[in-house]
Formats: sequence, structure tokens, C-alpha cells
Amino acid sequence: MAKRRPKPRYSPRKTDIRQPYDRVLIVCEGKKTEINYFNELIKDLKLSTVNIQILDIKQTTPDSLLREAKELYQKSKKEGNPYDRVYCVFDKDTHPKYQETKGTINQIKKPKGVYHYAFSEPCFEFWLLLHFIKTDKPFVNFDGLRKDGNFRKYFPNYKKSEIIFNDLKGKIPTACENAKNNPYTNVNELVEYLQKIK
Repeated sequence: MAKRRPKPRYSPRKTDIRQPYDRVLIVCEGKKTEINYFNELIKDLKLSTVNIQILDIKQTTPDSLLREAKELYQKSKKEGNPYDRVYCVFDKDTHPKYQETKGTINQIKKPKGVYHYAFSEPCFEFWLLLHFIKTDKPFVNFDGLRKDGNFRKYFPNYKKSEIIFNDLKGKIPTACENAKNNPYTNVNELVEYLQKIK
């Protein structure tokens, strides 16, 4: 007669339970517009904030943003619950290390496929405009975009601090389509990824 296996003893040690979808870190430059947009998107998609964290780390340049993102990733790794993906969300503005930081992220080999960027030129508001029209018109800065006839048409009283996601969420498919192959933003890649991970 085969011996019965002893029942496993109860262990009071707390164990982390990972959700069946990716754990994601999104870091932004510290501006309210991006933070508000992604917080509302995640809320709308009903994605667990345990797995997706958006941190406003108050960095002012793309390279310092990446530096902080790497530190946060290493911290999550030491805690035994590393992020599956880390996104740096930044604008071109007048940052001298903008292109260099994009290149650095593209060249990161280890851990493979973890680091990504979501860029907008010259600013995140270009992505917002794509919710309404398809354009690849170049803008030098936010002031130039804000004075544009189309931007004033769709955002007549625009303020960076306002949450306008409810007015935009029904137009996200349009924005993603308008952003395909657009040289001035790839925010659609992050948005589409968030939509698919659950």
C-alpha cells in the first residue's frame, strides 16, 4: 500500500499574486495632461492599478526620465515583482537629448523588450489633436500648436490641467488610426497595448 503524502502545512507568509496580465510602469515628464489622460484611460479600461502604475516623477528631460525609470525597474526587480514593460512618455519640446534618449531606449538589450517610449512632437497635445483630424503638420512648440486653427476649433478653451478624457475616449480609435505612420507621435502604440493586455 502506497504511503499517503502528508498534507501541506498552512503557511502564514504572504505571497504576491500576480494578475494574468502584464505589470506596467508608465513614467511621465511631470505634466498634468499626460498623467490625467493615462489615469482616465486605465480607469476606463478597468485595468488594475496593482499592475499598472503611472508615476509623475517630476523629471524635466527625456534622459533623466529614463534614468529614473531604470531605477524604478531595478527596485521592482529586487522586490521580486519586476515590471513586464516600462514606458517613458515624453515630448520633444526643446530637449537637446530627445533623439539621443530615443536611441538609447532602442538599444537597451537587457532586459529585452522591457523599455519603450511614447513620444510626441512637439508636445502631447499633438496626440490629442489626432482624436479629431489626421495631420502630419510640423509644429515648433506648444504655442505654435495652440494657435493652429484646427486645434483652436476642437480645443477652444484648452487648459493643460483639465481632464478632458471623457470628451476624447470615443475618438481613441480615430486617434490611433490617424497616428499610424505619423512621424510626430507613437502614443497610439502605448494606447493600443493597454487596450490589448487584459
